[in-house]
Amino acid sequence: MKALDIHIINIVWGEKYINTFLNLSLPTQFASGNLTSFSSKMIPHYIIYTTKEGQAQIKSTPIFEKLKKATQVQFKLITLKKNACPFDIILKYHSDAIKTANASRSPLIILSPDSILSKGVFTYLENALHQGKRLVAVCSARMSLEKYQAIVEKRSHEWSPQDLAKTAINNLHHRGKCLILNEGHISSHPSQIYWQLDKNNLYVKAFHLHPLLLWPERTNTLPSVSVDGKKFLEKICPNLSNWDVITDCSQAALFEISSETQFTDDFTRPADPKWFQGWKRIHTSKGHLFFAKHPIILGNGKETPEWKKQIQKADAALDYLQKKQRNKISFKALLINTYRIILWYARISFLMLIGKKKFTLKKFQHHFRFLFIHRTLPKYIIKNQD
Repeated sequence: MKALDIHIINIVWGEKYINTFLNLSLPTQFASGNLTSFSSKMIPHYIIYTTKEGQAQIKSTPIFEKLKKATQVQFKLITLKKNACPFDIILKYHSDAIKTANASRSPLIILSPDSILSKGVFTYLENALHQGKRLVAVCSARMSLEKYQAIVEKRSHEWSPQDLAKTAINNLHHRGKCLILNEGHISSHPSQIYWQLDKNNLYVKAFHLHPLLLWPERTNTLPSVSVDGKKFLEKICPNLSNWDVITDCSQAALFEISSETQFTDDFTRPADPKWFQGWKRIHTSKGHLFFAKHPIILGNGKETPEWKKQIQKADAALDYLQKKQRNKISFKALLINTYRIILWYARISFLMLIGKKKFTLKKFQHHFRFLFIHRTLPKYIIKNQD
């Protein structure tokens, strides 16, 4: 049987993110069961999308020499236009990666420069391919870069899946903490919803997951928003029986890290059915609803007698949010929502004044177009400028 080319892709630019990639993410990709553990049936190609300056920075490091010995490395140079949206750049080069892989009928492993991998991730993905899977998705909760960096200074980059998961949920980033449904409040962009089972485990229902492995069944489909965007995954891989969701951390785990200075404008809001169902209409499609059917446990998986009752409560809370009902808005709720809207605009204005965000005509137009169409603030779209 002819060996299968497998494309591992990463899009990274800027000195800060490249340092995160080289010093924190890439070392975990050399843990046992990862880059050096592919069988002879797989030929790994590591494709790095970066700028000319980024290429020079990466090639000057010892770990790059290690990467060259383990994989066939290829650089693809990217161009950065002034004031370009980072998500548009990522979309462009994810599309290029899909087209390139489709030309040779190759599966893709989609990574990000801030991904932290446990042992056994690539072995898990190879086994999934042998089982005929076309899509493998993982819940990549976000933890604090600063806290993670302090931890790995005192230990190796080899993580068992359970230990990495336990570390992640005990060191969640602000964005991750916002996703915990707590006292009736949840993130304003609840793509994943968490419930605390105990100090070392979270119960998760997720509409958006990281598509870690993608082997397209259709080669004429590209993402219009992102690789986990609305209607894309079910178009490129329409047979959902070939999808795999990693539902616990017994075999593989992947998390992402962000600085505590990022995503500071994330906040929680009252979780009411009318708002939640509006969010679902805008941001989910058939593939996302498939993901949300899977109960996920993030953590060391050591179950206690209290879990069953807590999971029943969590499922009931999600059922309530998804239940169609007439909701009358009280005067008190109206005042609270008005206050939150004013506070959000005040935050954005302040960040612009101190130079942490940039005001552009394109952002202005997009903001009010989104507001007019969806009748909600695009709070999760405007990112902090580094």
